Amino acid sequence: MLKRIDRYLLRYFISALVMVALAFGLLINAINMIEELRRFIDNSVPMGEILTYYAYFSGWILKSFLPVFVLLAALISIGILARRNEILAMKASGISLYRIAAPLLIFTFLLSVGHIYYNEVIFPEPNKRRVEIKEFTIRKHSREAKQSQRNIYRQVNRNLYFVINAYNIPGMTGEEVKVYHLDDNRLTELVTAKTMKYTSQNWMLYDGVRRIFGDSGETFIEFDSLSAAYIQDKPRDFEVPLGKPEDMGYTELERYIELMKRIGGPYRRELVDLKLKLSFPFSSFIVILICVPIASNPKRGGIAVSFAVGAGIALFYFVCFKILQSLGYSGTLSPDLAAWLINGIFFLAGLVILFIARK
Repeated sequence: MLKRIDRYLLRYFISALVMVALAFGLLINAINMIEELRRFIDNSVPMGEILTYYAYFSGWILKSFLPVFVLLAALISIGILARRNEILAMKASGISLYRIAAPLLIFTFLLSVGHIYYNEVIFPEPNKRRVEIKEFTIRKHSREAKQSQRNIYRQVNRNLYFVINAYNIPGMTGEEVKVYHLDDNRLTELVTAKTMKYTSQNWMLYDGVRRIFGDSGETFIEFDSLSAAYIQDKPRDFEVPLGKPEDMGYTELERYIELMKRIGGPYRRELVDLKLKLSFPFSSFIVILICVPIASNPKRGGIAVSFAVGAGIALFYFVCFKILQSLGYSGTLSPDLAAWLINGIFFLAGLVILFIARK
């Protein structure tokens, strides 16, 4: 059960977190609104769509900046308590800095887990709506261009691949389909079909011809319909993804990477982003290790100094975060190192700072 001191510390921290999130959320929204103002006017974007967009955009801000909000909230809340000598009084009564930090560490760990849940369960669908408004309403990109694909190539295995000349995404149908069957790099069968459609069970080919090449010659077999169950791709695999990898949920991005592996496409950047989806939320927990010792020993300047220290730590963290992310993209670091190394360094630094701080 939470003791009175735990409730007291958490109340200050959560109040500061809400205040910081609202203040910086409104500021980031205002900055983005100024940047997009010309598009709003030029493209006659309705006010209702603008308000809807920024409601969803606020969710993106929470996903992207929660660790920074946690850092600043910890510095402010603990800093205020320290300036009022309440932290000193707790220490004088026999409560160690470890005990003071414990409820905040437990809360931010649970908050990090909740951050992952929010990112992967709650956030993806509203964010898709945000991206759609941005692409089709604000920037006036063609919606029709996202409804079809041309010249799709897929390899099922080393001896089987197919080509779709045109694919209609809403109708889940392909046109002018060719399926190539090989044996030791020799074409043994060529299947051509006018259309391909996804049914409740698997893909079906319609109105086509099978050409079988054997030692004795070539055989033609016409068909009205033919099962293509060997095609592993689902209709969603042919869709044109909206937004960036960070806009996708973990499962969606993982599925996209598997698709790129099957077709031989590039996927290293996406693999790094996939690892970051788990590592980034835990930075909220890690920065508390650094913030509590710093904020619990007040210096001159009070809250102003806390903000300066918080901004410096946040800036340093994100610069290092982006550098390691770039090294992961380039292949200099493995995806796991690119995602977790900065958290590991900050975690160790936090433990050292907590250990050497005045208890």
